[in-house]
Amino acid sequence: MKKMITFLAAVVMVMAALTGCGGNDDTVQTCIISNMSYTTENDLESASQPDMLAVDEPIYTSIHFIESPEGTEYTVKWYLDGTEIKSETKATEGDLQDIVIYELEAGQVSGGTLKVEVIYKDTTLLSKEIEIQ
Repeated sequence: MKKMITFLAAVVMVMAALTGCGGNDDTVQTCIISNMSYTTENDLESASQPDMLAVDEPIYTSIHFIESPEGTEYTVKWYLDGTEIKSETKATEGDLQDIVIYELEAGQVSGGTLKVEVIYKDTTLLSKEIEIQ
């Protein structure tokens, strides 16, 4: 009986450790793709996703990550009409939550369908599309 309790306690501890390591689908609290960046949690959480973005202006993907230990790396891949145009990896600087901003420079922005993927290791956490005109 004592061995069973010890085993169950070990399993619970391993599950708790894995949950706290970041990278699960619940780590993206908010993600806004816009022609402006959001640097504070209040601004990002109250922002709404635009329906379309303008050509020849920089585009920002502002992401509020939660349950992510400091230093957790996330990659954002940008696609324009199905072709990858940029990939960028950044690490969280805050412990358990942080806002990370990725930028697509104005020179890379042209008309079409922009797709943004948020990736942790080999797992796509989020995929969003928006029209650019």
